[in-house]
Amino acid sequence: MKILVIQQKMIGDVLVSSIICNNLRTGYPEAQIDYLVYESTAAVLDGNTAIDHLILFKEIHRKSNKAFLQLAFQIRNEKYDLVIDAYSKLESWVFVLLSGAQRRISYKKTGRSFLYTDNVPFANFPKTNMGLAIERRLSLLKPLHLTMEIDPLPKLFVTETEKRQAQTLFEKHQVPLHRKTVMISLLGSENLKTYPLEYMASLVDAIADTHDVNILFNYFPKQIEDARKVYEYCSKATQQKIYFDLLGHDLRSFIGIMNHCDLIVGNDGGAINMAKSLNKPSFIIFSPWIEKKIWATFEDGVRHISVHLKEFRPELFEGFSEKALKGITPELYQEFKLSLFIKTMSAFLNTNLNAATIVRPLKIVPISLPLTALIITYNEEKHINALMEDLAFADEIIVIDSFSTDNTAKLVSSFAKAQLIRNKFVDYTSQRNFAISCAKNPWILFLDADERFTDELKAEVIETIQLKEASSAYLFYRTFIFEDRKLKFSGWQTDKIFRLFQKDKAHYTTERLVHEKLTVNGKIGKLKNKLIHFSYTDYETYKGKMVSYGKFKAKEEFLKGVHPNAYHFYLHPAYKFSYQYLVRLGFLDGKKGIIICYLNALSVYVRYQELKKMRLTENLLPKL
Repeated sequence: MKILVIQQKMIGDVLVSSIICNNLRTGYPEAQIDYLVYESTAAVLDGNTAIDHLILFKEIHRKSNKAFLQLAFQIRNEKYDLVIDAYSKLESWVFVLLSGAQRRISYKKTGRSFLYTDNVPFANFPKTNMGLAIERRLSLLKPLHLTMEIDPLPKLFVTETEKRQAQTLFEKHQVPLHRKTVMISLLGSENLKTYPLEYMASLVDAIADTHDVNILFNYFPKQIEDARKVYEYCSKATQQKIYFDLLGHDLRSFIGIMNHCDLIVGNDGGAINMAKSLNKPSFIIFSPWIEKKIWATFEDGVRHISVHLKEFRPELFEGFSEKALKGITPELYQEFKLSLFIKTMSAFLNTNLNAATIVRPLKIVPISLPLTALIITYNEEKHINALMEDLAFADEIIVIDSFSTDNTAKLVSSFAKAQLIRNKFVDYTSQRNFAISCAKNPWILFLDADERFTDELKAEVIETIQLKEASSAYLFYRTFIFEDRKLKFSGWQTDKIFRLFQKDKAHYTTERLVHEKLTVNGKIGKLKNKLIHFSYTDYETYKGKMVSYGKFKAKEEFLKGVHPNAYHFYLHPAYKFSYQYLVRLGFLDGKKGIIICYLNALSVYVRYQELKKMRLTENLLPKL
């Protein structure tokens, strides 16, 4: 098997996307795995045995169409079986189009899906502390259904020679080895990604004033003027701790130097990503126009911490698009004073410069979402395990059980995150409103035990509740499953129901006892991905459900003062069947359509038979 991974971008992108190669090597140990990257970034991949060949995109390929096409046909001649395009821009589209690969995987984006056999949803919000940069890359592996444990950590490989060279360089500059060494990511890749130089000098002074450390500046030779400015802004005492000229002559020598340091502080960029790949603690200052959620990878509040102006001054960002923010970044940077995050940085330094600090492996943890998942149950042992697993992403899971007589309660209790509350069942609306009153979070996800999530729907829910302009409530379309197979018609083709809403903007009206009605204060939205509804498992169970619904609807009609007549007993059930079977195309579902349409009509018949009994009982009661 021959595989090509494409990532034409900067150092951080190439390093992060290398995790695709690393995991492919584990999944396909005998495969040829090649990696297409910019020539300027290739050094970060030295020593990575997961990669068989580097295909280098050079400056000439950008300047010459002839050279570009020669590279494209070179790729075609390799006859790759699989191409994974983590870059997905015009340059890579040509390579993918001409590759001839039978399978081609990339992100799902408008106007380019025809290029790929597998289009993976492009996540807009992270699910875990890995960050979007990592999660997006790993999502490109999902179509392959790899069975081994996925390793999300990018890796750098430092040779013994490089370690000795770094040691020699430290000795040459007479760096005291008894002190810890802090690398400062001094300058970003551009001015709009660079913390103001005067502010950076204050930050370096703060480190030097409170810790007995060596300080190194990371900068390119062409950036020496700005680096010198920061040095000159620093106090004389701080300058004594800075080894300004201790600088690597190329990317590999920087990696060797970084490996010799204890941690890194400063602007987000390639240096930070390389430090993390060497398992060095990091404290990152993000530019105001950069989205922290993408590159704040492996944040754990201890070894990896980052700060963004929006966290301290959110009002400065209201009403601005990303493009507009980029235009006012210099002004926003002036508001990003050290005083806003000095305590956070000090805590980070105190922890990670402590000689007794134990290096522990990174923990991948779900991001805490302001979401409570609610389920009402009665004898749902067939369904509850699968649903609990689906809801693991929720911050809180509450099951309101109506004193089940099977193993439902026991199964719920086996899930650490789930909270079981028993409550006497009166009607569906009362039970749902009681459940809402138990929730602590502002967002409610209310499901039935026989409903299931797809990965795409989970991602959409996670993204939706983090939207700044989120609606008050969302309707879910549902796919009806009849004995493990999809029912396409019989009235279910447009089935939708409220399942996600803001707690303070919606409630279930007491007008209905079954098929509850949600009253919403505000805007209503719809989610694109469908909920899977396993409502029909067998005839008797579904019949029992329809009979139960019919009895509750009878109570509703009774309270409304309805008196049943011949229309209700005969014409209404017949109409229900005919409408679903003929108008709603139930006949296209064959025998299944007949069964579903009949049972739904039966529910109507039961409703009015029950209502008739209630009226007869009412008439037999003595008048007061």
